Amino acid sequence: MTCFCGNREDFYGEVLLLDEKKITLTDERGIKKSSKVAAILQQVFSHLKVVEIEFFGLRFCDNKQQTHWLDPLKTISQHRDLVGPPYIFYFGVKFYAEAPSKLKEEVTRWQFYLQVRQDVRRGRLPCPAHLRPQLFALMLHVERGDDAGLEMSDSEEREEVQNIYKRFR
Repeated sequence: MTCFCGNREDFYGEVLLLDEKKITLTDERGIKKSSKVAAILQQVFSHLKVVEIEFFGLRFCDNKQQTHWLDPLKTISQHRDLVGPPYIFYFGVKFYAEAPSKLKEEVTRWQFYLQVRQDVRRGRLPCPAHLRPQLFALMLHVERGDDAGLEMSDSEEREEVQNIYKRFR
């Protein structure tokens, strides 16, 4: 009699990227539960065209919503707290460069920017209230350039961001 539970090696997962896009991982792409995490990282690096790989890693949330970094030298199944399928991994900066200006690749600097942007917006990286409007205006300018039509509510902070943003043009 055949079991309908599927193969124990079957794999389905997603990697959520810093730009809020995602990569779907399946056994058809060569990923299995017995695969090393390094194989997933290699697919992500290839997709993003990241060369300076030593700064990045993959995280996951366990049953208690605690975040853990995946060990690239271990297999997926060796991470005991991993919840799935589907397995959800988060690509992110694991180690920041001491001097980001010395990074060789623009792609690496862009991923650093996306990580900092995400951390500021989610409150994981504190930003003094008086600097927030200027920082958000700079982020808008980086992402939209000079001619972005801003649709913002009437909140005081958003109005201040809009005024600073207009000065960058």
